[in-house]
Amino acid sequence: MLNFIATINKLLILIDIDGTLIHPGLTPRYALAEAIHQHTEQRIEFTVPQLAGMTDPLIVKNALDFLNIPVQNRDGLPECILETYLEILALRYPKAADRQLYPGAIDLLDYLQDQPVRLGLITGNQERGAMIKLKPFDLVQYFSMGVFSSDHPDRDQLPPIALTKCRCLYSEDYRPEQVVIIGDTVRDVWCAHRNGMRAIAVVRHADRRAAIRAENPDLIVDHFMDITPIIDYLSSRI
Repeated sequence: MLNFIATINKLLILIDIDGTLIHPGLTPRYALAEAIHQHTEQRIEFTVPQLAGMTDPLIVKNALDFLNIPVQNRDGLPECILETYLEILALRYPKAADRQLYPGAIDLLDYLQDQPVRLGLITGNQERGAMIKLKPFDLVQYFSMGVFSSDHPDRDQLPPIALTKCRCLYSEDYRPEQVVIIGDTVRDVWCAHRNGMRAIAVVRHADRRAAIRAENPDLIVDHFMDITPIIDYLSSRI
């Protein structure tokens, strides 16, 4: 008779993509600007503050507001823009020369893969967009689930959806304090703490440090080149 030992995951760890695992380069913002131009015949240039920590649907909404597109003229427009954006992204992103996998990201994922944790994504990208961005770096293999802006346009609503997915897909229930969100913006910290969850902030930009520190993330690191602080933090909870 065979004895099977069930592995009980102690934590749910949700990781952001852009600015956390990878630097996506300029291709995504150019692709979105082109999609908006195709559907509105107006041009827009995106800046980092307009994008950082935002969900794709919210970025499109804000862009249409900026372009003074009347709300009554938007029926189906955001959805069409996002679909066109994803089509352009799928064509251009695999060839982008400025996309970058952050040093140490693989080390962190390899470590987490060997721990009793459920590893998932939490991102403002649409699911298809997330897969397009992760595929060139062979990162999709690390994640068994994820929550995306195609699940909900409000980032703060994504953690409860992640809990529901874990329950439905794996019959796993996590209390909020058993969830750790790893991201690089103030919005990632808000998202975690507003849902009673833990937040690890990766602050690669000095000009963001004061604002992120003011939100009291549970741990702040500068990068993944030394993942010891993250290991130490998680080890006490696994």
